Order: sequence, then structure tokens, then C-alpha cells
Amino acid sequence: MTDLEKKHLPVIDAPDKASAGETIQVSVEVGKLLAHPNEPAHHIEFIDLYEDEVYLTRADFTGGKVNPKVTFEVMLTKGGRLRAFCSCNLHGVWEGDKLIPIE
Repeated sequence: MTDLEKKHLPVIDAPDKASAGETIQVSVEVGKLLAHPNEPAHHIEFIDLYEDEVYLTRADFTGGKVNPKVTFEVMLTKGGRLRAFCSCNLHGVWEGDKLIPIE
């Protein structure tokens, strides 16, 4: 993985499995592997979270000294792949994912 990828990959931290109807905490952090600059001229604009193709939620960030990390509470309906997308104002959209089976 390149340094550019390490700076922009949205890393998902969530339980390895969940129960149907259970609310779980899902954290997403950009720059966890290698710090992202997060300056007005180069910053993360948002983080979106999906369950497979189903849009769940978004966190927006302003340019500047903001750590692009967020924790969502979500209820997964069928399990599968959590997908996080982030947008860097200079380097576009990046995706990270994690499989979460439903018991």
C-alpha cells in the first residue's frame, strides 16, 4: 500500500459480527494508517457509510484541523459488507470495507 493510500483509506472499526436488530457502534477513521494533512487546502470533506449498497449515514467535515474520525450507531438489516467512502478535496473518493455477518 502506498503512502497516498494509507493517508486516504477509510478504516472501519466495528464488531466482527452482529445480531439481527442489534445496534452496533461503527467507527471510521481516515489517516489511521498514516496521518492525513487536514489543512484548509487539503482535507477530508465527508465520510459516508453503507451496508452493501444501502446508504446509512454521512458525516461532513469543514476544511482545517479536524480529525476525520467518526462513530456511528447503526442497525444492520442483513449483514454483509460495511463500506465507508471518504472524499479528499484534492485526491477524490476512497473506499474501505469490512464484512459483518449477522448471527
